[in-house]
Amino acid sequence: MSFKNNTIIETRVLEVRELGGPGKRRWREILVEYPEISFGPGQFVMIRKDCGPTCWAYPYMLQRSTDRGFTVCAAENSSLYEAEAGTPLVVWGANGRAVRPGVDTVVLSQSATLFLAAPFLEAEPRCRQIVLCDPTDRNFLESSPSILPVESVEEMARELELARPGAVVAALNVSVLLELAAAWNRPQNLPFDVFAATKISCGVGGCKSCYLHSRSIRLGIPVCCSGPYLPFERVDFETDCRCFHTFE
Repeated sequence: MSFKNNTIIETRVLEVRELGGPGKRRWREILVEYPEISFGPGQFVMIRKDCGPTCWAYPYMLQRSTDRGFTVCAAENSSLYEAEAGTPLVVWGANGRAVRPGVDTVVLSQSATLFLAAPFLEAEPRCRQIVLCDPTDRNFLESSPSILPVESVEEMARELELARPGAVVAALNVSVLLELAAAWNRPQNLPFDVFAATKISCGVGGCKSCYLHSRSIRLGIPVCCSGPYLPFERVDFETDCRCFHTFE
């Protein structure tokens, strides 16, 4: 492994492991060689296959660390899904702001964003996770003792009120997130971090493709540096809703 500088390395895939998902979803866990990396839940790396200047880099959420490197989750439509052991990569990161969960943190996700919640459960296994799902996904989700499946936003809001969390981390599609915010009687000042699923191209705040509007920051919020998990109140959903990717 050759180091170019403190944050950009030329490395390789060490292992690929198949992961089942709810419904017809399939993911793969990719172990990347990078023993020195340090990161927290909610951070990501930019990864590019080392195949010349025409290959683009994409962000991957950091899942867990090992003595040999780190793992990311690759969905079927991602550039890493077909990677094999030995595939050369260029990696830079860790990027973004870590969101460290406590034992009283509740993590919210949907079936399609289950992999985004995984780093928080890895960092704090005592976290509770509420997953909005279709009825056909329930059997798969109920196999995990940390997951509470619900089938409506209203049910998710009721479960949150019963849980009385100390903090909430949400990886939800924007339409669901806004519906939840309207249905949930959230306690004042409860920390509520949400995944800002914008296009991240560089990971260092230089290209501005991931910037969101801000009333307090004239140049906007660089999601790749300040996020991708941002406090709910910082995001102007009315202005930037169309910037967000939808997970299917």
